[in-house]
Amino acid sequence: MGRKVDKVYETLILGLSHGLASHDLYDFISSGCAVSSNKRICRASLMAMSDARFADRDVLEHVYSIAADRRLHA
Repeated sequence: MGRKVDKVYETLILGLSHGLASHDLYDFISSGCAVSSNKRICRASLMAMSDARFADRDVLEHVYSIAADRRLHA
């Protein structure tokens, strides 16, 4: 992916590691990453869901939740 999506992905992962979810996670991404947009957040979420490091069900549910929420708002 592009550098901007990679930056959003890194911010997403950082937010997940802090235990954030839903709107708190979105606020963290949008405030911590100047290049975030709904499309980039969706793509970064899909990257996170396909990442083998994340096998925990709760983390995957948080990632899916933000991807679905941002897709519906797009």
